[in-house]
This record gives sequence, C-alpha cells and structure tokens, in this order.
Amino acid sequence: MVTETSKKTALADRMKTVCCCQILGAVIFAIGLAVGIVIGLFVNHGQNRIFQSHNIVSMERQVSQCPTRNPIIHLDYESSIFAPLTIREMIQVAQILLKQSIILSLNEPTRLTQNFITSMYLHPPTKAIALAYLDNGGPSVGRYAKVHVQRGSASPPDIMEYKVGPLGDNKANITQLTKEGDIHFNSRPYEKVEITNLKNAIAKDMNILAPLIAESFDGAMYPRDLTAFFFNGAAGFRAEERDTRFVIGFWGFKNKVDLFHLLPLSGTIHSPGTDTSRWYTHMFYYLNQGPYRNASELMESYRHNKIRKIKLPDGYRDTTRDRIFPKRDERKPLRNFSHRPGSRSYEPDGARYTVAGSKIRWMGWEFDISAGQMRGVSLFDIRFKRERIIYELSSSETVVTYANDDSAQNGIIYTDASFGLLSGHPIMILRDVDCPQYATILNTTYWSSATQKPGQYQSICIFEADGQEPLWRHNDYSFAAGLRNRYLVVRVPTAVGNYDYIFEYHFYLDGKLYTTVSATGYIHTTFWDVQSPHMGSDKTKTPFGYRVSDYSMGAIHDHTFGFKVDMDVISMSNTFKVIKWRAGNILDAFRTQVNIQEQPPYFAYNQTRYIEWETLQQEREMQLSYDDQTFWIVVNDKEKNKWGVERGYQIAPLKTAAQTLTEAHPAMRALSFTKYHCAVTKRKEDEQHLTSTYDINRLENPKGHLDLMLDNESIIDQDLVTWVTVGFLHVPTSEDVPMTTKVATGFLLKPFNFFDNTASFDMPEYYESADHKDYTHEPEAEACHEAKYRKFCKYC
Repeated sequence: MVTETSKKTALADRMKTVCCCQILGAVIFAIGLAVGIVIGLFVNHGQNRIFQSHNIVSMERQVSQCPTRNPIIHLDYESSIFAPLTIREMIQVAQILLKQSIILSLNEPTRLTQNFITSMYLHPPTKAIALAYLDNGGPSVGRYAKVHVQRGSASPPDIMEYKVGPLGDNKANITQLTKEGDIHFNSRPYEKVEITNLKNAIAKDMNILAPLIAESFDGAMYPRDLTAFFFNGAAGFRAEERDTRFVIGFWGFKNKVDLFHLLPLSGTIHSPGTDTSRWYTHMFYYLNQGPYRNASELMESYRHNKIRKIKLPDGYRDTTRDRIFPKRDERKPLRNFSHRPGSRSYEPDGARYTVAGSKIRWMGWEFDISAGQMRGVSLFDIRFKRERIIYELSSSETVVTYANDDSAQNGIIYTDASFGLLSGHPIMILRDVDCPQYATILNTTYWSSATQKPGQYQSICIFEADGQEPLWRHNDYSFAAGLRNRYLVVRVPTAVGNYDYIFEYHFYLDGKLYTTVSATGYIHTTFWDVQSPHMGSDKTKTPFGYRVSDYSMGAIHDHTFGFKVDMDVISMSNTFKVIKWRAGNILDAFRTQVNIQEQPPYFAYNQTRYIEWETLQQEREMQLSYDDQTFWIVVNDKEKNKWGVERGYQIAPLKTAAQTLTEAHPAMRALSFTKYHCAVTKRKEDEQHLTSTYDINRLENPKGHLDLMLDNESIIDQDLVTWVTVGFLHVPTSEDVPMTTKVATGFLLKPFNFFDNTASFDMPEYYESADHKDYTHEPEAEACHEAKYRKFCKYC
C-alpha cells in the first residue's frame, strides 16, 4: 500500500527531472545559437574576404602601369656648343697631343719625369661667338678642349694648359693658353705618381718606427694595417717650395685612409722637383711632441721614455670600421612601420620635359647643361618664355678650411676644384636615394691622370618634382584658388674625399631659379689626446672641437661655395642696383626721391619704413648684414615692363655664413672670394673662375683670384658677372658619426619687375567658387601603378 508521503516524493522527483531537461535544452539551444552565429560570421567574413580579394584583383586588372614617355630626343653631345666632352673627343685630343710630341705616351705614367695629361674638359666658346651663333644664325663655333699637361721632362719642369680643336675635324690645332714656366711644377695638384713616390719616401721611416707603431696602435703594422694621408693643406707658400705634411691612419674604405681614425704620428717630406732621390723626411711628431729631425731621433726618445706615450686598447683597430661604416645598426630594433614602403612621387602620365643633346626644356624653361671634371656642372643660355635671363650659371670653387690642434693638420685648406668637383666614382648616382626612380640620368666624362684614359660615369639626374605645397593660394569668402608647386630639378651628387656635395638647380613655374648645394659624408677628425698639456679640465672639448668618439675629435671647419652668375637680363646691357631697406622719419623717406620741407599731416606718427636706391657705378664687392639689409638687383634699364619699371632679377642668398678669417691669414689673397657674399665685375673672357687651381700651392703670389678682377671698371649698362658666395660653419658633434646628415645653403634668382604680373597664370590651376557652381582643376591623371625603373639614359 502506497503512502501519501511516497506519492509526494515521486512527484518531486518528476518535477526535478523536467526542470533539468528544460535547463539542459536551454543550454543546448544557447550553445547551438552561439555556434551558429560564429559559423555565420566566419562564412560571411570568408565571403567578404573573397569578395574583397576579387575586387582587388579586378582593380589591379583595371589599373595599368603608368605610361612612360622617354624625354630624351637624342644625346648627340658633339652637336652642341656647350655639352661636356665625349669619350671619343677626349681620345682625339690625346692623339693630337701625342702626334705633336707634347706627350710621348698614353701608357700609365710611372715617373715624375714624364709628360702626361692631368685633366681635360670642354673649353666653351667665347661669349660673343656663341651669341652670334645662337641668336643671329652665325657660323658654327666648333668644339674645343682645355687640357692640363704635367711636363716633367721639360727643363725646368712645369704645367702647361692648351686649347685643342675644333674637334671632329682633321684641321684641329693646338693653342698654348699659358707660357712655358708660368705655372711652376711645384704648385701642381697632387696625383697618383707623386703619391706613390711620397709613400716610397716614408717607407724606411715606417720600418724604423715599427716598434712605436705596434706598441702605440694595437699591434698595427705599416702598410698592412696603416697608410699615410698626404693632403694636409698648402704644400708651399711660394711656388718654388713643396713640403708635404703626412699623417698616419688606419685603412678605411677600400684603398683609402680612414679620415675618422687618424693617429698622432706625422712628419714632413721635402718633395720639390722631379728628382725623388733628393727628397727627404723631417719634422716628425708623436702626440704633438717634436719636431724630431728624423725617424731615428723620434724612436730614440720613445725607447728611452723621454716623451709621453699612447697605447690603444687591445682589439681597437678591429673595431674602427664599425664606427664609420654607413650600414644599419642591426643591434637596434627597426622603428615601427619602417619595414613598409615610404611615400614617394611618380610621373602619372610620363615626363613633361625633353632632353635634346645637352638642351633641356620644361614648362617654358630651356637651357644647356655643360660639365667639366675640375669645376663641376655649368648651365648655359638659360631662358624663360623665350627670353634669356642668364648666359652662364656655374659652380666655380668649393673651399674647406679646418682648425685643430694637430701637428700635421693645423691650418688645412682644401680648394676642391684642385682635386676635381666632378672627377668620377664607380657609383655616382644612387638611384632612389639621390633621385627618384623616374629621373633621367645623364653622363659626364673625365680624364684619368692615373691611367691616361677617359672615363664616364652617371653624374646628373633630371626630374620634375612635386613640392606637395602651393606655389600660390588664396581662400576668400567667395572662392578658393591655388596652384600646386611643381618644379624641374637638375641634381648633381659628387664626392671629394670624405665629403659628398649635392649641387641642385630648381626651375619654378613663376620664373624663379633656386641654386642650392648640400654637404654630407663623414667628418675629418683628429686624434683625441686626453693627456695633452693643452687640454683643460674639461675633457669633452677643446677650442677646436668636441670629442665625438673614443679617440677622435671633430675638427671645426667651414664650407664655402662660389658660383659664377653671368646675368643677361634680356640683353648683355645690364646694371646692378642695391635697394636699401631703411627705417626713419617721414621726411627722410620722401627725400629719397623729392626734396620736401614739411611732413604731410596724415601720417599718424613720424616713423616709417622706406627704401632707397643705389646704382653701382664701378665694380664692387658686398657682404650681407643684418644691420644693413639690402636687395641686390640686376636690371636692364632699356627694357621696361607694362608699368614702366626696368625689368630685372634679384639675387637673394639664403641662410649663409660669413668669412671669419682675417686678412692676416696667408690664404686670404688666394681665396679672396670667400670674404664677400656677392661681387659684381665687368665680364671678361680671361676671368672665367674665382680661383686658379694652382694658387693653393703658391699662396704668396696667387695668379687668379677675385680681388684681381675688382679693378674699378665701370659697370653701367655693361655685360656683368655676379659672383655669389654662400656657405656654412660646421662644429662637428656626435650626431655627425658615422655620417653627417645633409646641410644645405644656396641662393635664389627671383624676377623683380621682370613680368607684368605673376608669371604662372598660363598654367591650369585649382579654382572653386563658394557656391560650387564654378570649378576648375589641373589635369587629372588616370589611376595607374607607378612605372618601374627606367633606363632613359645612355651608357647607364
């Protein structure tokens, strides 16, 4: 018999079972729902990915590679009167000199008693002949070469300069440009034959000093681990002298000395003439202690502990390359997103400039490119909208002067035109570093004094740049308008020793021309001697620079760049005017033009700004001053714009440095151009450059410097040359190791009443009215992929 209690228990059990089933069902439903959602999302995401991938593929199929347009019409340099010499022309010149017995062989020279060619480049035509040909259909002027020949076999030996041409003609002849003996043999620039003999001259001394070298410099041996550097400033104050200072340093890149790891061991080689048996070494220094008459005397003092010593730590010489080699430090992590490609520009519809021989044309600009291995690149016959503005714009000289407390390197002066501003390196253009991939590359030639053969390297790149900014803009209540700033770039990277220079010319749509030059590369240091008696209590710096590495001090120096700017504003009849920015009382302002006695009553107070004008009557030099600010203008008094104002161009140096050396410095006569920011002279055919390439080794009597040109000739309505000098000071710091990042200076040539209005309004611009009913824009490009690397160059 079932009791009441048993029935209640059974009912409770059934209710529990039902509840559990309901809960389980709810859980299963929830799980199923969640799984379904996840599956749905996954499927949907996959479909979206497939859809997106399909769209991307479709877009890639629809978007083609951007069209390319070869800007080079032809590269026949020999048909141009300004183009650089070609290899064929250089070979012809050498054969002519060989035939006339000016040189006796074209084999690699090995003795100083030989005659051989040291450099060769285009000898431009005289300006009068060139303009007759360009403007009036005159006869072809022909092409000529200027050649420098080192005549070691002459009695006495000397350097000669010749003009050879016309080239490509069986009637080519040779003209002497200098007299025999005029350029003393000892004032020549250094070259490979002499360097080889200089190394031979110190070989015996290095053997004598071998124990000192090994103990001081981490077991180093000469020449296995060390080499000598001989380019330590002027070789002589008089042309007849030649004393070459040398300093020892570790081997650097390839077969050159490491100028960052120079060591405190130096001497001097008395090295005049061609008889190397009479050369001798003297004035040895170790840690600036000396001079010792010879290596044996220095070694004797070292052995007997009569001088201070230095001992580099073990393994030091194995670490020198790591300090200066310009490769990413793999010990440091990459910056975020640096593995992704950076932003870049490209040509969406092909090049908008053309290259015909040496003639470049772009957006109303046209000019010829020329180049020579000593002075670098020149631009000739620069015109804008068919009117000539400049006959010649060229780099003329680059000077670097150092200061440091070092036995071999104090007072170093480099005139880079003596070494060659465009002498060639195996890789001249670093594509996608120096210039964008779409740039056009042109080549220049140089003559190798070491091999007596011509060489040719990629030297010049040309491209249209996008400034990614407005050239002009205005935003008003009723409209907005502007023009994007695009400009043509001619860029010339080059290397002279440890420094790299980048010369650039920018041509703008409004008629401006911007010339700039930058310096980069690695710094030239001296040995950091922390125990030097000249070292104060501060062991981080000296009067000559900061410590930048374990045993290296960055020597202070400056970079000065001189340019020739032969302005022809409409014609050769030009005048130079100085506009002076003034501040003063009202009557002073009015009296610059009219003599009035009373101040007009409507001026709120008796102070104002105003300008006054000065027309330069005679040749003059000028310097920039914050206390006396001026505008420098070249004008054509006979040519007026629509408003009756003489048409002209302004010369505006950008941020630059001033020469701080005084007239007492022995180099200031030879480098007189560095004293001025601008000088104006009457143009002469025999005043082609700011310096002579030989004056650095004959400082007592320089033959070709700017002060000689400034002889007070009249410059009113004359053919003028303006010599523009810019530069910067460099105090090397730790941020310059291993490489100095680019530092730039330059100057601007700017229209000054040259046009009737803004010169860029013949270009399609952006314009939009406030009500959006009126809208224009520049030509839009079709969507396309950036074109890959092009070979729009010859011999690339």
